[in-house]
Amino acid sequence: MPKPLSVDERLEAQFSSWDIAPAPEIPDLLMTLRTNGTTITLFKDQVQQTFTAKVAQLEAKSIRLTLQDDSTEGDPFQMGGKVLCVGYGKDYALSFVANAAAAVNNILHISYPVKVYIHKGRMHERFALKIPISALWSKNNHELIFGDVMDISLGGFLGGMNVASFDDGTRTFQRGEIGQVTLTKPDGQKWLGSAELRRSDRITA
Repeated sequence: MPKPLSVDERLEAQFSSWDIAPAPEIPDLLMTLRTNGTTITLFKDQVQQTFTAKVAQLEAKSIRLTLQDDSTEGDPFQMGGKVLCVGYGKDYALSFVANAAAAVNNILHISYPVKVYIHKGRMHERFALKIPISALWSKNNHELIFGDVMDISLGGFLGGMNVASFDDGTRTFQRGEIGQVTLTKPDGQKWLGSAELRRSDRITA
């Protein structure tokens, strides 16, 4: 398995194609996350596991989150640092990077974002996962690509999977291409199925 992506790498690979929300709209977008009780998925640098939280309060200098995951010894949020926050609503999705202070129990304070990415026109409401699930996509038993399942929708039971992979010029993926996907839970339980490549974005450094 490849090493986990950093926050900046994940943002660039998975969300840089989204629109940038106008700065005057950011406060209202953040308030909507709190009002709707939207679950936010959190990513930390070089940590494979994802975490979930909800916006508890928009304070004067920070956003107070309530972590939904059980605290364990060695919890990476005890160290603070940069976090990538992703929230999925009914009609749109948001993502932004913020700086987090060290968590106290299940309370985490993050800075207000200076840039928010937004993706509109979502056909079905999508939900964050309760546990991290990794994905392996393959084409004709080769060209393996690793990624993480980001969210899932009950509309047709379609899952959304974002994958970051190095393009060495030999990849021949085409939109609409179908390959085998293997989903793996933390306990090793696997589910096999097929997945269609719906879109791809080439990111250049």
